[in-house]
Amino acid sequence: MSTLLTGGTSQIGLALAKRLKAAGKDVIFGTRSPSKVPSGYKHVLLDWSDPSTFENPFNTADRIDNVYILPPPQSVDVLGITKPFIDLAIEKGVKKFALLSATTLEKGSFAAGKVHEYLDSKGVDYFVLRPTWFIENLFNGQAYHIKAQGELITAVPNGRIPFISVEDIAQAAFDYITQGSEFKDKYILGPESLTYDEVAQILTEVIGRPITHKAVSAEEQQARYSAFGLPLEYAKILAAEEAKTDGGSEASFLAADNKFVGKFTVRAVLENNKAFWSS
Repeated sequence: MSTLLTGGTSQIGLALAKRLKAAGKDVIFGTRSPSKVPSGYKHVLLDWSDPSTFENPFNTADRIDNVYILPPPQSVDVLGITKPFIDLAIEKGVKKFALLSATTLEKGSFAAGKVHEYLDSKGVDYFVLRPTWFIENLFNGQAYHIKAQGELITAVPNGRIPFISVEDIAQAAFDYITQGSEFKDKYILGPESLTYDEVAQILTEVIGRPITHKAVSAEEQQARYSAFGLPLEYAKILAAEEAKTDGGSEASFLAADNKFVGKFTVRAVLENNKAFWSS
């Protein structure tokens, strides 16, 4: 029995693969970037933009029982892209699906929320990971302004967020694949709720130079995301969802029964990657 990781060379995919391998579970990477697959792992070419690759995982000698679905990045019509693959996987005997979604994406809403609804309609064993905002965003989209200008720019002036690490998201996925879940979806949250002002202060202490938080409007943030190369519609949705968190919605999920609370704090992740800020 094997677990197929779509988008396996993503940060979450790599962290999940390590956990599964350490537990003696077979793992297959489904990826469009085979060169990024770590040594010692099986892999097949799988590209969401090329449906002709969807058969590849099932043309091996391995029996695939579990599939982790990393939705196509920066896409709004996620169901339209993934539905043929999901149908094929069910036809080929896949028993369990773990889907990466988000706190804000209710079943049936849009993007991964539509995939959530579709999995539910198929009557399969599935689990939806609904993480809040990633700590690791500080090393990706936010990194340039933090490094170059000493600014952390968001559309969230005061809202508290229980920022989550990719390692904790991977742990939640591992727990479902190996143990199952009493819930069909869980909010994946960090152990503490912080404002971006507090995150900037932690950055200041870890990096060793002043980092300030600058709050901008949703429209300004949308323009920034578009300038980074994100598709206009996706940038608009992302900025709007970010701005909504200022009302404290993300922190409120800590009161939910269907939650997984991780162990990695913002400070711990920053300290573990301290060298990044001097590179």
